[in-house]
Amino acid sequence: MPIRAPAPRPYALYEHAVSAVESRAAGILQVPPCIVCDATSARPRFSIEGLGACVVVCTECGTGRMHPLPSEAELREFYPPEYYGNLGTKFSAPIEFLVRWVGDRHAAFLANRLPFGGRVLDVGCGRGVLLGSLVDCGIEAYGFEVSEAAVRGADSRAKICVAARLEDAGYPDAYFDGVILWHVLEHIRDPRSTLETIRRILRPGGRLVVAVPDFGSPQARWAGPAWFHLDLPRHLYHFPLTALRRLLERTGFEVSSEHHFSLRQNPFGWLQSWQNRRADLPRNGLYTLLYRRSPGEAPPFDARTRRRLMLGCVLGAGPAFAATLVETLACKGGTVHVVATPR
Repeated sequence: MPIRAPAPRPYALYEHAVSAVESRAAGILQVPPCIVCDATSARPRFSIEGLGACVVVCTECGTGRMHPLPSEAELREFYPPEYYGNLGTKFSAPIEFLVRWVGDRHAAFLANRLPFGGRVLDVGCGRGVLLGSLVDCGIEAYGFEVSEAAVRGADSRAKICVAARLEDAGYPDAYFDGVILWHVLEHIRDPRSTLETIRRILRPGGRLVVAVPDFGSPQARWAGPAWFHLDLPRHLYHFPLTALRRLLERTGFEVSSEHHFSLRQNPFGWLQSWQNRRADLPRNGLYTLLYRRSPGEAPPFDARTRRRLMLGCVLGAGPAFAATLVETLACKGGTVHVVATPR
């Protein structure tokens, strides 16, 4: 059954319920080779209401993926122009300020140990939150995106290329001092090919920074189908940290460090996942509520639901931060980013 096109709203896909699949009843499926280990057997894990695909998990390395993968045309339907916000602004003002403040911190980390004026490519740069901050750090910033709508409003000082695939961008060999894949790898239909291209365009001694949700984390296991960072069906792949390391090694990289704390991603992952576990609240309702609305657009949900979502945010913020600190100390963050260098 083909994947049904969603309504033209950035959060329309959240209206599709995600459910756990009883693996014993479903059995083991024969699937195309895993991008990490080439195994061809997988167990169904999650189903998505109304969509002709499910998440299956490789029996050998634990990597999750959508099966079958959506076509390029179907994939474009998951990202209407509204998904990227309006002229570089996606969330309500306080949240947008926080996102950009964290973006400045990320840029300072990414620019560390890079030469002044060095070239950095942000793959899947979206609305360019990092690009302006990188330029402010003295970096020659490049962005790559698949969507023209995504980069409207991005910092004009950055050099942005829009193409169907990174392989089509035409970047020279050994051109960049650094490459960023910040919560992008899980969205790509062919992550292995993308990493191989990055290996080619990254200079010897350059740094690759990859951030993904950790599919093997305690947050992911606790939340199950309610996990905010599943983001189905936009996330096509779901990497445990062990599988991410293995994929990077397979594509010519050596992991030099791992980082399990994310102020922007991990506390909200706990908070929204907790709300998602409640059957009386809409899936990803708090996230939807924080979206910036067009002038005159009615807020989502009824007034009572909005109050309950915001009250849950206030009451749950403290426990969410506490859980984030615990998972960070245990090196088991709900999201993780790794730094790797070409071998």
